[in-house]
Amino acid sequence: MPARSMACLLCAGLAAAWWPGSAAAQETTTAQDTAAAPAPELASTDATSQAASADPADTAPSQPVDPWTITLSAGLSNRDDGPDGSWQTLSLTRQIGRGYVRGGVMRYHGTLIQADTALPSDYYVGTLGAGGNFDNWVIDGWASYGRQVYGKISTDWGSRQSSGARSSAYYALGGDFGRIFPLSPRWFVTPTIVGSYAQGRLLRPAPTGTGLVDLETREPTWTLGSTVRLDHAFGENGDHYAGISLSRNWTSNAVSQVKVGQFESLEEIPRSGLLDSRHYSDGWWEVGISANMKLADRLHLDLYASRSFDALAGNTISGGISLRKAF
Repeated sequence: MPARSMACLLCAGLAAAWWPGSAAAQETTTAQDTAAAPAPELASTDATSQAASADPADTAPSQPVDPWTITLSAGLSNRDDGPDGSWQTLSLTRQIGRGYVRGGVMRYHGTLIQADTALPSDYYVGTLGAGGNFDNWVIDGWASYGRQVYGKISTDWGSRQSSGARSSAYYALGGDFGRIFPLSPRWFVTPTIVGSYAQGRLLRPAPTGTGLVDLETREPTWTLGSTVRLDHAFGENGDHYAGISLSRNWTSNAVSQVKVGQFESLEEIPRSGLLDSRHYSDGWWEVGISANMKLADRLHLDLYASRSFDALAGNTISGGISLRKAF
């Protein structure tokens, strides 16, 4: 995902098929509210494994022996001077010639820090995607829908449930497009561009002691990114891959702040509804490393780690692991 994408997600950074991209939480400080939600980019292209089987002369590929793949993934993200986030995904992929269709579910847990309050949240998101590798041109598209469930609001005076909304809807649309350039039988470079739109909400806890109801703000977010990834196949049969990537990313909503002066007095603040918020754009860099290892004929292990730089809302270190089983 979203403001800082996993997607921020997502995003999201590494062009990896089998794990979500950068899954950033909604994490805020007193001066800046990041409107970042998970970006479960379950449809992103795995350039390395697709490159290994991409033969431009093969215009009518046969149906794979094991057309189904089930994938279980988990990961962690840590923002500088901010709370950690974690996610788990389960996806099922059907290979159809050079293309695929995929469905997946994701849970993301993160904590939003706002003024003197902490708000843990859990996202439950489903994603449908499709794409493929066509003569070394790779393309993917995905759509996600889910809910953000607000946890207890923690303050210096204790914890409490929201006095307003308890959850909100989240949805996203995205796609990517790239080209695999084989440098040699075991080296590949893949430039990719990615874009997504996400819509979610942030809960804005009322100041302690005012008796006001907790309200929400709308957080629409456009995200764009470009990535160059270099992969190397190794092992006796070239069954394993190691890669490094560099990406430049931009979001329309890196920092979100409630607009001040919306009401002349506390008595005018509504008991329900939405507050207006101001959104600030940002661009940042991200470096990633990845490894794809064949453990058995139908079993693969994927690892990745990434680090962002020059992000307005704080830099993030993320890491994840995936296990894929074909059948």
